[in-house]
Amino acid sequence: MRWLSKVFESYIKFNFHVGLAVLALAQITALDFHFLLTNSDRIICFTATFLGYNFIKFHRFLIHKKEIKIKGFSILLGFLLISALLFLACFFFMPLSSQLLLFLTLVLVLIYCLPLPGLKINFRGFRGFKIHLVALSWVITTVFLPLSIADIPLTEWSCFYTLQRYLFVLVATLPFEIRDLKMDDPHLSTWPQKWGIPKTKMFGVILLVSFMVLEGYFLTSEYTVLNTFIVLLLMAALLTSKGEQSKYFSSFWVEGIPILWLVLRHNLI
Repeated sequence: MRWLSKVFESYIKFNFHVGLAVLALAQITALDFHFLLTNSDRIICFTATFLGYNFIKFHRFLIHKKEIKIKGFSILLGFLLISALLFLACFFFMPLSSQLLLFLTLVLVLIYCLPLPGLKINFRGFRGFKIHLVALSWVITTVFLPLSIADIPLTEWSCFYTLQRYLFVLVATLPFEIRDLKMDDPHLSTWPQKWGIPKTKMFGVILLVSFMVLEGYFLTSEYTVLNTFIVLLLMAALLTSKGEQSKYFSSFWVEGIPILWLVLRHNLI
């Protein structure tokens, strides 16, 4: 069973789980707007996230040409190469609008990691900006990208839907920020650094209540009960978050909520 533990650890560490979480939210968007993602579309959603998150995690080693002494990294390189080839193979068959959105996510990844021209900091280094960059990237990939693939125009309903997804991702990010409170650079001005953990949790609860207000008044659907359950689950995860978390509390359990959401949604169809 030791090998299984190592596989699971690599699955988390090398961002396979987050790739599936983003794909799950994109699938939920497709279900909510009554269209289907093709296998090619699913490959794009997963590989774009997988490649982007691993670039964020390991770009310093590439830029400074440092040797990466991480177990299993050579295997990861193989997966990255396969993912890049699959991404390119699918990318050129997508609508131009979708290609432009993927290019925008690439720009967001680059400015998140790399110093801006003439400055020594990247966008991640701007005070309080980190969490919004993450949420914007997820919204582009899980809402705007699927809608552009299906050629569905933005309406008032889809704008409220986008805002709702933005709020969801913001709150889902907070357990990670609470976990990283002692490790994050103080200049990042994350919410836990700025307001403390109790106020961060309170603000997260307010955002989730706002999510449900949007659900009740603007986005009422037959899945409101399920969406309420997911919100309550995320709220419980937020309220039980602390600086000293178990190893996989945020990186597996919190990140896995979108996957559970999709599984439950499919069981209700």
